[in-house]
Amino acid sequence: IEVKIRMRLSETYKKVPILASANINGGSDSDSINMANYHSASFDLVFGPSYAGAAGAIVKLYSGASNGAKTTAMTFNYRYGGAAIGSASADVLSTEATSAALQIATATLASRLLVIEVDAAAMTAGHNWLTVEVGAEADAGELAIVATLVPRFASAAAITALA
Repeated sequence: IEVKIRMRLSETYKKVPILASANINGGSDSDSINMANYHSASFDLVFGPSYAGAAGAIVKLYSGASNGAKTTAMTFNYRYGGAAIGSASADVLSTEATSAALQIATATLASRLLVIEVDAAAMTAGHNWLTVEVGAEADAGELAIVATLVPRFASAAAITALA
């Protein structure tokens, strides 16, 4: 008897779109994610081709006790793609580094992927919510953010992480 088990990423992990911005020059906050039912989060930030400016945007990750609260700036792990999207090395990520306020060089990350990762255990006690803040330092640029969460209990119909 042959048993085929089909495992889908969308059944193992929770994918949550949290920001779609046509222009981040005024600064943007993502939707907040409730981490109460999740072990960790990985945020894929995709910068568009018009991301520009003399100073790059500063990205911070905050924890808070409620939706939208940015109480504690967290130190996070990050990596970024080795080339522009559409290039052969776009999916080759850099060596992992850490930051609590990452300035995104416009020349480096236009049309590139930035991955930010954090464990729920690193959040301040009593804080269940995470929010990504993108500062107003950049002159222009599109940005989309999708979070991938590792649930505490796997389910094909995981509950929402949004408010």
